[in-house]
Amino acid sequence: MRLVGRYQVGERIGEGATGDVFKAYDPRIDRVLAIKILKEGLRQNRQYAARFLREAKAAGALSHPNIVTIYDVGEVDGYPYIAMELLEGAPLDEATSADGGFAAKRVLEIGLQLAEALRYAHSLGVVHRDIKPSNVVLAPDGRGVKILDFGIARMNAADGAMAETLSTQIGQVVGTPRYMSPEQALGKDIDGRSDLFSVGAVLYELITGAKAFTAASPISLALQITQQDPPPITSLAPDCPEGLAFIVEKLLAKRADRRFPDGERLCEALRKELAALGTDRSEASGRSTRLPLQARAMLVMALATAVVLLLATGAVLNRQYFAMREMALTSGSAIAAFVADNAALSAADNASLPPTQRDWAPLQAFVRAASADPNVLAMTVVDADGVDEAASDRAVLGRRYLRMPAEAVLESGPGGLVAYQTTVLGRPAFRFIRPITYAGRAFGKIDVSLDASSLASAASLSRGLLAALAAVTLAVVMAASYAAARMFALPIRRLKTAFVEAADGNLDFRISHRRKDEFGELFDAFNHFAARFQETLDRRPAARIGAAPPQPDAPVPGPRPMVTAEPTRLERPQAAMRSQTWRDRWSRVAKNGGRLAAASAAHRS
Repeated sequence: MRLVGRYQVGERIGEGATGDVFKAYDPRIDRVLAIKILKEGLRQNRQYAARFLREAKAAGALSHPNIVTIYDVGEVDGYPYIAMELLEGAPLDEATSADGGFAAKRVLEIGLQLAEALRYAHSLGVVHRDIKPSNVVLAPDGRGVKILDFGIARMNAADGAMAETLSTQIGQVVGTPRYMSPEQALGKDIDGRSDLFSVGAVLYELITGAKAFTAASPISLALQITQQDPPPITSLAPDCPEGLAFIVEKLLAKRADRRFPDGERLCEALRKELAALGTDRSEASGRSTRLPLQARAMLVMALATAVVLLLATGAVLNRQYFAMREMALTSGSAIAAFVADNAALSAADNASLPPTQRDWAPLQAFVRAASADPNVLAMTVVDADGVDEAASDRAVLGRRYLRMPAEAVLESGPGGLVAYQTTVLGRPAFRFIRPITYAGRAFGKIDVSLDASSLASAASLSRGLLAALAAVTLAVVMAASYAAARMFALPIRRLKTAFVEAADGNLDFRISHRRKDEFGELFDAFNHFAARFQETLDRRPAARIGAAPPQPDAPVPGPRPMVTAEPTRLERPQAAMRSQTWRDRWSRVAKNGGRLAAASAAHRS
């Protein structure tokens, strides 16, 4: 074929039970799309073709980001067709077989999109009836999904005059029964919860990489779906979060009333599990360690406090040292200026005399007196010719002035003052050099070195005191955090013990307390839960935890009253919930098997 109406049809890109899918082009709006044409054997039946178009039009009313968009539905020259969105990506079954089991976060994201799409469709009265991996297309980014064949899959349920037509398609209908719900496999009336069962089978396959139901023949597969549970998810995927495994197992419940009631409730459960997944990962290191809560809290608080104290102490000591150094430099500058001012007149007078007539004795006496201060390590007066004329060290008198090497300049001040950090006589020192000026002329310079050991001692004392304060603070914080964590650990352990006993079937107790805090509210909530659950068990004695399962020769108990509340995880053990005997169970299996065998015989004929 070249044309279907206005559509230019290209190569075939897919094949389903009811039709073939081709890539096509719509010249009217210049758009590439996909077109599905009913198979030749089905086109001959006008009633089937009419229903094909009717259901496709109903599906065309759906507009959701996770449902493939239908652009047009029609029939040209006896060829019913559906023009729809051309999707990029691969069907979910191909992605599953290529990647194996998906990560929990990815499964939750895919499941949430499927649940959102089904919630929307079910709210409009549309049930898909054929949710399976090949009807779900995974976007190229590996995150977005879209569901195909809404409305078309609905034709797989025969009613009235369509029963005879569809009986010839039984081989195609059971081509994907491994994703059918038990009620669908038994030919019963179905609703949106049937789609949710199929979603559970799809998610099971995404998590484990294995199909939930694996029987070889259609009849055996139907019996397996209606009678047997798939292997536990945790046995095939031990890393699967417990909450996700519970959601999938709830979806795969044999009875529709034990699944989620609708897509909205499934969305809520998946969102909560997706939110909890990040929290679980952040707490993984805490769960893997054997340290108790008190020790973990103490270590965390100790580490945080130590970091804060280290940064704060370092900042304080640094500011303190610089403040003390500024004081020392200010003091040294003042001393150097004082000595230079006192030596200015003598230096100026001697500079105007011949060398043989110069008198430096008064200045030498002044330097010796000034050097008596223990903080003054060295003092030298240099004349205009660069000769040491007065000094605390008499050995350098009359020699050329020499600067000490490897000095670090600290600052430059007014009057040409320069301050250095150096070592004098094996001790840390601040060295100040200032010109000797008189009447605006320079007549030499002053070199004064002051002891800096006191500054280092003061800084060391401060470090010791702050370290002691930090150690005391750290000890107090560790003790307080340990005590606070212990206050939390005790009620948590008490609540945990209560839940374990309740899970083991012991509901004949309540948590006594007088707490008025949040833990008191938790204890009250547990007591309320235990009371309500005990009432539920009293109304349903057959579901009582720990009750012995009925024996094969025991009389069949009467039917249990219908309970509208969702079953809890404590009701899940199969042995405690069966209300029929094994003999009755196998008679029902034989009855259902006979029905399916008759359908298969009709197909072969």
